[in-house]
Amino acid sequence: MRLNTRRIAALGGTIALLAALVGCSSSDTPDSTTDAGSGSTSDAATSEAGAEGTFASGNADTLVFATLPDHEGAEQDAEPIADWIAEITGKNVQFFPATDYTAVVQGLAAGQIDIAQISAFTYYQSQAAGADIVPIGAQITEEGAEPGYYSVAVKNPASSATALTDFADQPVCFVNATSTSGRAIPVSQLLEAGVTVSTENTVYGEAHDLNAIKISEGTDCQVGFVQDVDANPLIASGKLVEVDRFLVPAAPIVMQAALPQDVQDQLVAAIADSTQASLTDAGIELNTFLEESWFGFGAVDDAYYDTIRTVCEQIADQVEACQA
Repeated sequence: MRLNTRRIAALGGTIALLAALVGCSSSDTPDSTTDAGSGSTSDAATSEAGAEGTFASGNADTLVFATLPDHEGAEQDAEPIADWIAEITGKNVQFFPATDYTAVVQGLAAGQIDIAQISAFTYYQSQAAGADIVPIGAQITEEGAEPGYYSVAVKNPASSATALTDFADQPVCFVNATSTSGRAIPVSQLLEAGVTVSTENTVYGEAHDLNAIKISEGTDCQVGFVQDVDANPLIASGKLVEVDRFLVPAAPIVMQAALPQDVQDQLVAAIADSTQASLTDAGIELNTFLEESWFGFGAVDDAYYDTIRTVCEQIADQVEACQA
């Protein structure tokens, strides 16, 4: 089953962005660096960059990059993307120390992050919190596909559930409160099926891979939701059983609108409509995660995420992160 975007559009299309979901965090210091480019920035160069745009670090030779901690080793899995950004721009790339999704939202809103790989929901949240960001591209997971991926409703093999209606009145494992495929889309689809999950029956696994394991073990809950890349291997092995799946707007890679225009142009030219070959042609070695889970980025604009805005309007009374 796919997300019913025609029905969602009929509900009212794009809603106005919310004023602020989270406050600005205290200043964080990036903790790791991918080196590229040359030397330190002179005062004159810094002054010129400031006139044309701004950098999160205050250094025109450095870009701060963040990725969502949505699975164990997420930062390591994103290293080739960081190396690629360094190659594209000729700048050093530092990782932002993100402990959870909210830290990335706050970092983008506070201007502490230049570029980030996030989810559709955290894109929505970041804008609602005041971030002036624009999508460079959206993730494509396999060759020939359009941007997008699936939220998979799964169950423990011992569960008797066969449809979303069977998720009623029992614990349901969601990923975390700000996950697109692990919370926002699942709540929307459950409501469409007539199911409201109580606070007492809402269980969080914090990351997709951990949530998948939690459901497969069946201790805290017998049913729940996981993104396709983490659900599919466990379904194939028989440790999980698929109940349904729903198309989700693809996870974007975004940049601050305050970056100098030449840097923005470099990023868009290289990253939008890119493939695995774009990295390897630039001399970047793919890791196992990218080889198996990422094929490239497709060009999208802000309107591509109108679906998330409308879903959030639907579920505002169920998902606190959608509330103004």
